[in-house]
Amino acid sequence: MSRWLVVTGWIDEFNRRIAIVAIYFVLFASLVCAFNALLRYSIGTMIWLDHNLGAAGLFRGILAVYGRNSNSLSELQWYLFAGMVMLGGAWTLKLNEHVRVDLVYGSVSERTRTWIDLLGGLFFLLPICCLMIYFTWPWFVLSWVTNEGSSNSGGLPLWPVKLSLPVGFALVGLQGISELIKCYLALTTDYVREFAYEKPVQ
Repeated sequence: MSRWLVVTGWIDEFNRRIAIVAIYFVLFASLVCAFNALLRYSIGTMIWLDHNLGAAGLFRGILAVYGRNSNSLSELQWYLFAGMVMLGGAWTLKLNEHVRVDLVYGSVSERTRTWIDLLGGLFFLLPICCLMIYFTWPWFVLSWVTNEGSSNSGGLPLWPVKLSLPVGFALVGLQGISELIKCYLALTTDYVREFAYEKPVQ
């Protein structure tokens, strides 16, 4: 049993570190969004200040830089959002905080829940992760090889955000393997899973 727990511990720790990156993406996305909104809604004020104060073209220069990069800032927001979702999904699964359609799960015993998680992971989660990696990896490779760029003027290259899809599903699949091992151990030994299900308040 200890050998399997070493494997699950390694996977859990790896995804915990990746989740920290996703947390920082939340911070960066918030800062980029706030900066973008601040500049966008202060354009009129900066034009007025530049016209009336003369400020050696300072505000005009800021507006020129922003004008060339406003699409990049807007796209960066959803790139970071994609990163936080795809990189944080595996840790969400580990914490048992993912969304469930709770028709049966909340009214059965913990052992039955473990069976549901084991069979669901084996026959649904892992096959879906493999399919998504299979379909999204060539999509990323084509974008990377062709250096696909945004259709917006001054936009960002598209391959990094496309890479987040196969990477994210690979991380979820890896965490799924860890959870399957834990389910198996919980059913066959005295191992108790760390995060129990909490029935949502109605």
